[in-house]
Amino acid sequence: MADVTKDDHILCIGGGICPFSAILFHQSTGAKVTVIDNNEACIPLAERVIERLGLGEYVYVHHQDGACDGVCLSDYSVIHMALQVDPIEYVFSQIEKNAAPGTKLLIRRPKTALRAVHGKLQEKLVSCCAYVSHNARNIGATFLYVKESA
Repeated sequence: MADVTKDDHILCIGGGICPFSAILFHQSTGAKVTVIDNNEACIPLAERVIERLGLGEYVYVHHQDGACDGVCLSDYSVIHMALQVDPIEYVFSQIEKNAAPGTKLLIRRPKTALRAVHGKLQEKLVSCCAYVSHNARNIGATFLYVKESA
């Protein structure tokens, strides 16, 4: 959906102890991936998974808040926001303000029954975006939002 290639550099906001999305992004595209997570306890476990898979040269994991303070968002051509990113509205506004025009933002959204649990990113914002539906227990869809010119 986002036409990600090996030439992209992907930022995954929220990776947890096993950053599946980051691993799959690299394996399916060859792109370098940086994962940030605000849970410091997750970082050594995620790094161990990455090293065991032999992906340490391609997938990097850092302790960082998803609000992206201190992250140069213009270094990334694709940004993936995990379902658990909170507050999603604030993180999205920071990305919108600081990412380069043309940056592709992949936003995970919950199934309808779980919307009250997860942040309420304005539905009108993502309603006009292309999306892919998922059969996962908690993820309803991934939306593609492309940052427009400033």
